[in-house]
Amino acid sequence: MNPRRRILVVTPTLGESRFLDETVDSVRALPMEIMHVISAPAPRIAALQARFPEARVVPDAGRAGGIYGALNAALAAVPEGWDWFSYINDDDRLLPGFGGACAEGDRSAGPPPVIYGDVQLIEEEGRSLARVTVERDPAWIPALLQQGISPLMQQGMLFPREVVRQLGGFDTRYRLCADLDFWVRAYAQGARFRHYPGDVGQFRIRNGQLSGDTTVTEGEQADIVRRHLPEAVSGVKRQMARWRYRWCNLPRYLSRVRTRGWRTSYQILQGEGGTQ
Repeated sequence: MNPRRRILVVTPTLGESRFLDETVDSVRALPMEIMHVISAPAPRIAALQARFPEARVVPDAGRAGGIYGALNAALAAVPEGWDWFSYINDDDRLLPGFGGACAEGDRSAGPPPVIYGDVQLIEEEGRSLARVTVERDPAWIPALLQQGISPLMQQGMLFPREVVRQLGGFDTRYRLCADLDFWVRAYAQGARFRHYPGDVGQFRIRNGQLSGDTTVTEGEQADIVRRHLPEAVSGVKRQMARWRYRWCNLPRYLSRVRTRGWRTSYQILQGEGGTQ
């Protein structure tokens, strides 16, 4: 990997997650130059800095700012000294494949692309559940989004510094989907996207987590797509995209059925039925 490529990884936290040590350890274990910034409430900064001396702890934007305000606060606190940006929640993990995604970005000719990889779903205590379905060809992303299918997850996504600068931060009007808005804006503004065929992160399914509020999630996602991808994709292309997506992700659907039964992704996020 090009030693000049420095990665900024931000973790927003209230400092209360019992999984935070796992998250920090997963970042620290990666064999690359990473600036790990933890964005937390001001009263927690001293304790967290003592607990995680390898990271930099900065104040968040207050409770009203939520996760995305905390990310914006971290980006504002560390405007220089990095080439790529990613973030990981305080109960999730980055995986060794994240390093491969970074190397993929460095090998790219021309303007560096936004890199996204495969994400594992894990239960609360860490047992593997399934891999998240993903669209490997970015050209099909609008056709899927316009059908309510979100074709990737943010865990382990890498954004070049110039793309982050152009986006100007996360839109905090969205309580649950500002990360979706972030990358969809990048896509709509012409940023190149590339799929890395490896597991880059893990997303933990927990009872009561914010992402389980699927009514809000679906509403915010629909608004984001209307705003940034308003040109309707033809019905034929939408149908092709849907069938292609289903076929390419068939092994992941079968794996999910084995571990969770016949449940949709939204039902899994809600923790409906089955073994957690």
